[in-house]
Amino acid sequence: MIKVVLVDDQALVQQGVATLLNMTGAIDVIETFSSGVKLCQWIQNYGGDLDLILLDFHMPDQDGLETLRLLNEQTKIPVVFLSTFADAALSREARRCGARGWLAKSIEVDDLVSVLRVIVTGGSAFPALAATKVDSDLTSREYEIARCLVAGMTNQQIADECYLSLGTVKNYTSNLFSKLEVANRSQAMTALRERGIS
Repeated sequence: MIKVVLVDDQALVQQGVATLLNMTGAIDVIETFSSGVKLCQWIQNYGGDLDLILLDFHMPDQDGLETLRLLNEQTKIPVVFLSTFADAALSREARRCGARGWLAKSIEVDDLVSVLRVIVTGGSAFPALAATKVDSDLTSREYEIARCLVAGMTNQQIADECYLSLGTVKNYTSNLFSKLEVANRSQAMTALRERGIS
C-alpha cells in the first residue's frame, strides 16, 4: 500500500481524488490539505511512514513550486504535481526543483496508480516533456539564436547577424541554457543538435 498525502485547494477535487485513490486498494491517502503552507507545517511534526506527496500547483498564499522548495529543506519524500494543465515549461521547472513528476488531473485513475508505483520505486514521470521537443517551446527569436549557436557563432557574431545588442544576445542565450537544462555553450550546442536544430 502506497501512503500518500494530497494537497489541493479545491475541496471537491481534493475529496474526489482522495476517494478514487483510496478505492483502488493500492493507495492510502493518509492526509489531505488545502494549501502548501499547511502541508509544510504538518510535515515538520510527522514522524510516520509516507511514500509520496501529491501536490497541486495553483494554490493561494504559496504555489506548488514554492512549497516544493520548502519541502526540499524538510524531507526527501518524493513530490509529484497533479495539475489541471500538462505544461511543458512548468514541468521542466518542477523537475529542475526536484519534483519526481508532473501529471494532468485528466489522467485515468488506473494510469495514475501505475505511474505512482513507478515513482515510489525511484522513477519519474513528466509526460509533457516526453511529448514536447525542446524547439517547439522556443520563441522564433530563441530558435534563430539557437541556430547561430549550433553554427558556432560568438555572442558578438550573433548580435551582428540578428541585429541585436550584445546584452540582449546574452539574455537570450541564458534563457536557452535554462530551457535546455545545460550549463554552458558546448552542452547547448550538443543538446540542440540532438534535437535536430542545425
